[in-house]
Amino acid sequence: MQATTTDTDANILLVQEPPLLNRTPPTLDDFHYFPSHKKACWTVTYVRKKAFKSTSVISDPYADFLVVSVTLHSEDRKPPTINIANCYNNLQDHNWRTRDQPTHLLDSLFHEIFTLADLVASDMHKHHPRWETDRQPSQWAQNLVDICNAVNFRLANTTNTLTCYSINNSRPAVLDLTFFNQDQITVSNWHTHLEHKALDHTPISYQAWPKTGTHQEYRGYNWKNTNWTRVAELLPTPEEVNIQDEQDFNHLYHGILRALRIGTLTRRVTKWSRPWWDPNLAEMRRIKNTTFQDFWASRTDKHIYNRVRNAYLRAIRKATQDHWNTVVEKTNPSSLWQTVRKALPKPLASLATINGATSFEDKAQVLRQAFFPENGPPPQHQPSDSLEDFHPVTEG
Repeated sequence: MQATTTDTDANILLVQEPPLLNRTPPTLDDFHYFPSHKKACWTVTYVRKKAFKSTSVISDPYADFLVVSVTLHSEDRKPPTINIANCYNNLQDHNWRTRDQPTHLLDSLFHEIFTLADLVASDMHKHHPRWETDRQPSQWAQNLVDICNAVNFRLANTTNTLTCYSINNSRPAVLDLTFFNQDQITVSNWHTHLEHKALDHTPISYQAWPKTGTHQEYRGYNWKNTNWTRVAELLPTPEEVNIQDEQDFNHLYHGILRALRIGTLTRRVTKWSRPWWDPNLAEMRRIKNTTFQDFWASRTDKHIYNRVRNAYLRAIRKATQDHWNTVVEKTNPSSLWQTVRKALPKPLASLATINGATSFEDKAQVLRQAFFPENGPPPQHQPSDSLEDFHPVTEG
């Protein structure tokens, strides 16, 4: 690993199935390391010190995948971020390859990963013609392709470039895959390093940087405005439907989801949509979620969870109210209309003060003066007695 980082000058190193000493992955000089789990670590992400403005883990502590968010150095008010998911193929515990589990759980798992991350790197253990043209699709491989297409993720691998050389002399294959959100980031210079191959897998390097936008965002769907005519055009015809096994059902399932997502308008939900959010609320949410997991596992009492949940909800109400009061206090004549738009559909009585006015009548009067200012009566027209510019119509 040290030789790879030295030759490639990498700032981020994604390691799967690392060697552990007392459940601790090895350390690298000038790198911070982030294990996926303290007790069972299948993935670890190394980030070069001082290479980024900040680094944080934004996924739950699972053993087999980890999502790390790195914030780039920038003078912008909203510095760019890249969320990187490091996944290990041992995802059967999350119903990735368990055949007797409901199909929607497969989409739920990768929906969580692809929603959090802009780049997903993993040893998928899947064969498919999309990345290895002379291979037949392995079990569940087509479902992985369907999910990536649904969330508009693109494969960064160079087609037919081998990444795994088995130590038992079996056929080399393309198993280590990298997917990225082509709307958010750009990935280039993807290539392998055979000279640093330790066992069976080859180190891979590539460059990634933000493409558009300077803040984290999640593309939500406005399901109230679905174009059902467009959805019907994208759905397969009854003659095209041929379900023989679970994989065919999954393929049809994700085809329906893809049609719905293409035919539905999107809306952006960003961290700036909640300007009242702060680290204290994030910590209280983490405590609430942890307490709920303990309550679900019968490790704590229901009353304790209720107290933690109610405290979290009260903190949200207080934060939103304080933020709103601050917005109203900073309102001036030029921003008054924007403040009123934010208040709707709240009644005017919910506005604390408007330019010093506190009662409903005074606030209404301030709004009338701002929206319909009185400029005084119009000037009176004074007719002129001069006939200098007058010409009779009878004269040619």
